[in-house]
Amino acid sequence: AARIHAFSVAREAGAEFPVIASPRAHVSRHAQLSDGTLVMHGAVVNAGATIGQNCIVNSQSLVEHDARIGDHCHISTGARVNGGVTLGEGCFIGSGAILKNGITIGAKSVIGAGCVILNDVPAGAFIKARGGRAG
Repeated sequence: AARIHAFSVAREAGAEFPVIASPRAHVSRHAQLSDGTLVMHGAVVNAGATIGQNCIVNSQSLVEHDARIGDHCHISTGARVNGGVTLGEGCFIGSGAILKNGITIGAKSVIGAGCVILNDVPAGAFIKARGGRAG
């Protein structure tokens, strides 16, 4: 919430935010990244993916083809967002989480570390791993 608030206040004051991608990340030339997004070392963003404003794609994470990531999302280390997944605004995807292709995660949802999500998740959900699997 603090990161979103700071981004909004700075944006309203006229600040401009570049996209910052590590030289050790791979971002397809056919992907679209919006203002203020940060792509860390070893992350992969594949063709057709769209990532909103003020997002973090952390180290070793994967955003596959045609995924749609809303504004202010954080994809933690080693998370796997498979093809065609849609994340609503303000989602947090924990380290090592795996999201099955084609599902939708509602806005402001939190997916805990290590979760395997096989079905759509409603907005505002908080899912934590139970025995390494959830969803």
